[in-house]
Amino acid sequence: MSNLRIGWAERDVSIDKPINIPGQFHMRISEGIMDPITVNALVIDNDEDIVIFLSADLVVIRSGLLDDIREKVSKINQDIPVEKILMNATHAHTGANHYRDSGWRASGKNMQVPLEDVD
Repeated sequence: MSNLRIGWAERDVSIDKPINIPGQFHMRISEGIMDPITVNALVIDNDEDIVIFLSADLVVIRSGLLDDIREKVSKINQDIPVEKILMNATHAHTGANHYRDSGWRASGKNMQVPLEDVD
């Protein structure tokens, strides 16, 4: 019989700078932190297989975010099968963005906006 191990962790990833708050058809800029933005991790390991579930307070998981996480994990611990890392967004319309897609970049005001809106 395999040993079953379960681990859970939460991390506050709030950004204390003005940022674009996604989820509307107009730009909203944060004015501080009302509630923390968190990432939660659940790891289930039975000595034969492992799975890692990540949940982030984001409106959506943009392309490349999970790839970036898997790459960083593989550099830290090559024994973790990174293809077993799964991620979801809580779909919070009041959290931060994670943009890596082309066409978006940080402006000089520390907020993420479309390139056409940046001077």
